[in-house]
Amino acid sequence: MGVAAASETYGWPLIALVVVILPQVLVPARMREGPPVAVPAIEAAVVLILLAVAAKPGPVPRAARPLVLTLVAVLIVANTGAAVRLVALVLRSTPEGETPPTVTQLLVTAVTLLATNIVTFGLLYWQIDGGGPDARRVGAAPYPDFQFPQTDNEGLAPPDWQPRFPDHLYLAFTNVVAFSPTDTLPLTHRAKGLMAIQSMISLAVLVVVLSRVINILPP
Repeated sequence: MGVAAASETYGWPLIALVVVILPQVLVPARMREGPPVAVPAIEAAVVLILLAVAAKPGPVPRAARPLVLTLVAVLIVANTGAAVRLVALVLRSTPEGETPPTVTQLLVTAVTLLATNIVTFGLLYWQIDGGGPDARRVGAAPYPDFQFPQTDNEGLAPPDWQPRFPDHLYLAFTNVVAFSPTDTLPLTHRAKGLMAIQSMISLAVLVVVLSRVINILPP
């Protein structure tokens, strides 16, 4: 690549994380099941790191990317654990004297988990694809992890086009709702594995929760 593209802003990742954190903090606990307090706490830590990276002039420090990747990985594990607990709650028999979860609790919890799933995996795809945003900018990585239509077909974008966070966030969104890639293809084993994990999480939440909600709702 002849000329390096402009540095990517961290504004969109920050906005996406804040949008996900707010319902987890503001929605009363009686209206949802989980996620645990650790999930929004980890998200807040990622926001602070991204703010520090965005505020620092010059190139992004090399130490920032592994730290962000680690925090995002922990966040994905925590959200996956919350999804497992939700599925277990829906499948188990409600003990006598205990109030079963309501439709509102199930729907709010499912939406929160799926939104966190989309944002966290979008952040992960953004950070690993081609070595991350700064590696993609200078063409440091020999091969990308995802094949976007703009990189495969001439005339759809400028010659120096590179995917940015909204592209990876959309990829994560379509993988949740379609359980498969749509216009963007995973090329590496790690990309395929991560997309499979994300799809399994969303499938478990959607199938189990929606089936329970349908059973609860009056005919």
